[in-house]
Amino acid sequence: MTTPKTAILLTTFGSADDEIREKTFGRLAEEIREKFPAIELRQAFTSNFMIRKLARRGISMTTPTEEISNLRRDGYKKIFLLPTHLTPGEEFDIKIKICAADDVKVISPLLTADCSTPFDKKIFDTVLKCFARAEDEDLILIGHGSPHRHNPVYENLQRLADNNTHIGVIEETDTPNFADVLTRLKNSRAEKILLAPLLFNGGVHVAEDIAGEDDNSWLNRLIAQGYRVRLDKNGLGSFEIFRKLYIDKLEQNFD
Repeated sequence: MTTPKTAILLTTFGSADDEIREKTFGRLAEEIREKFPAIELRQAFTSNFMIRKLARRGISMTTPTEEISNLRRDGYKKIFLLPTHLTPGEEFDIKIKICAADDVKVISPLLTADCSTPFDKKIFDTVLKCFARAEDEDLILIGHGSPHRHNPVYENLQRLADNNTHIGVIEETDTPNFADVLTRLKNSRAEKILLAPLLFNGGVHVAEDIAGEDDNSWLNRLIAQGYRVRLDKNGLGSFEIFRKLYIDKLEQNFD
């Protein structure tokens, strides 16, 4: 497994924000190198938009399929593709899953579809440690959701949560949506809320969909409902304890 012809391809959606990219994806890459110094590590983005945006600033990134071709050209015989995508959603299906081959092992996203494994529970417990709410606060975690098909991960995560932790999604066609979360908040009799992203990077989704100035952002809709909201903009990749989950996932697949 630790031969020079083995490689890890760390893959993420991508971010054009240098600070966010460095403290999430970049830091995870450093930690993987520290943990597995004998294995080649490459990086890729699934977002062509982000790749083009960085290219205009002189920063070169490749797609997973492009980087797999590069690795094969360079003589690597076994490639472990590690995605930072949290769920097996549309992006994973059309950009990552298709890369699987005899020489490419695609490692599954951190959260499985039914969220029923001990590892799923460990992930959710880790998320709660990243966003520790006060005793008088409810916690709302906002994930991406899937625009063209229902992604059951988020509803299944809700089943792991207590009455004061609520899962929502950005995509308006997916659930749990804002109305679902609002119903749970009323049932829990919440007054104060900690609002945080269930996202690896955060980035534009936090700046616009979760905490944007627009009336339709989650922050402003909650405030309009009379809630006092505390905001944490940090993506999960900002937290060392969460990044370690990817190291654990690699080790599981190396066994």
